Amino acid sequence: MKHRFVLVLMLYLFGGALFAQSRFAYIGMSALVPGSGEIAMGKTNRGLFLLSSEIIAAYSFFKTDQDMNLQKNRYKRYANEYAGVPLDSPQGHYQYVQEYISSDDYNEYIEMVVRNYYLISNYDPVSYAETIAAESFSGDEQWEWQSIEHWQTYNSMRRKHQKMKINHNLALGIMLLNRAISIVDTALLSRNMNIYAGLSGYDGVSLNCELRF
Repeated sequence: MKHRFVLVLMLYLFGGALFAQSRFAYIGMSALVPGSGEIAMGKTNRGLFLLSSEIIAAYSFFKTDQDMNLQKNRYKRYANEYAGVPLDSPQGHYQYVQEYISSDDYNEYIEMVVRNYYLISNYDPVSYAETIAAESFSGDEQWEWQSIEHWQTYNSMRRKHQKMKINHNLALGIMLLNRAISIVDTALLSRNMNIYAGLSGYDGVSLNCELRF
């Protein structure tokens, strides 16, 4: 549905390009669909290049978004089945599940860090107890992987999801860059410029350029 909607929107805006008359209309079209302003002004080749790049980037953006959701659901179900992580856990919780094989390992690490700070470097047993209670995982927040192999598989699933997220952000960046390039290109193409020469003094020639925005 998303792909179909994007295609219909592009065709609609492309059709509207045929009726664009003002400079601001061309720029507006380029902001919505890169390349459409250039095509409306008769610069077909450069317009088609930007439009093709936009279609590829938009497809990649929506495809990676769909794949990310599928991957997220997979690693959440996997963590629930093999480590006891509740399905409704906050997203940030899954990062700790990736980094530590069990909540006990994480709690031991936190206890060591907090003890060194509040009991050895700065003797403050009250802050020590409060920090341990706040930073440690307990109850439904606890987890423990059934085996190192399950933990490694989960790590692999998470890395794939993170790589997909990078590709998703890259596609978004390309879409934004296409718009910036097309807006600047259309603004330059649609400006009114007159260049004319004339006599200057008795023995000179002047070259004048008039640019209207």
